[in-house]
Amino acid sequence: MKVILLTLIFLATLNAEYTKPVKLPNITFEMVIDKDFGVMQRNCQWCHSFGYVINQGNQSREFWRDVVVKMRDVYKAPISQKDEKLATDYLYRYFGDGGKK
Repeated sequence: MKVILLTLIFLATLNAEYTKPVKLPNITFEMVIDKDFGVMQRNCQWCHSFGYVINQGNQSREFWRDVVVKMRDVYKAPISQKDEKLATDYLYRYFGDGGKK
């Protein structure tokens, strides 16, 4: 009986309509466009916005390399060895910690 009641409640929500206009925010994350920016677009922006990068704060080169490798090895991003180095260089150049330990 509980299953039937829950099913009916669920099915009733499928007919619900929201008629008011919805305005979604447009958030732009500023990134430096340089010679390696295409690597970032080609490899990173498919899955997430650049806000992901900016929210990490300034980090070490090792941190950024580990992030790029994780995206490739764990999340299966199609990042080549060449692009791994270029992406790491880009991230450290603009979001690096300046060599702080």
